[in-house]
Amino acid sequence: MNAAFRIWASLVSLAIIVQVGLAAYGGFHAVDVSDDKGAITKHGVEDGFNAHAALGYVIVLAALVLLILAFVARRDPAGAARPKWAGILFGLLIAQVLLAWLGGAVAGLGVLHGMNALAVAGVAGSLAGREWAMSRSAPAVP
Repeated sequence: MNAAFRIWASLVSLAIIVQVGLAAYGGFHAVDVSDDKGAITKHGVEDGFNAHAALGYVIVLAALVLLILAFVARRDPAGAARPKWAGILFGLLIAQVLLAWLGGAVAGLGVLHGMNALAVAGVAGSLAGREWAMSRSAPAVP
């Protein structure tokens, strides 16, 4: 179960890196579809962010699976902190979705979506990194 948690945490972390790249693509796509006068349609902007939005919901579901795995894998003494950190990550991701919706309604609050994304990436990367470090330091089972 430890290996499953470690690998799933790594996949979630990788998905978050891809998610950041898709956000960048959305911004550059908006510039690309603008006309020479600098006009950009709402449809043109949304098209560039569709993959970002879709992957975001997949990541939330993946984090829920990670949280479930954390509770199953906590039996290992080294895994006692797993539910706490997986729960923090899941909470940050729920906040991320809410901030995206809020930013869509009040553009100025969209900055919080970007700031929270840094926290999401940090927690996910730290969680995966900690799991790999623990697996390297664990004694080999014959």
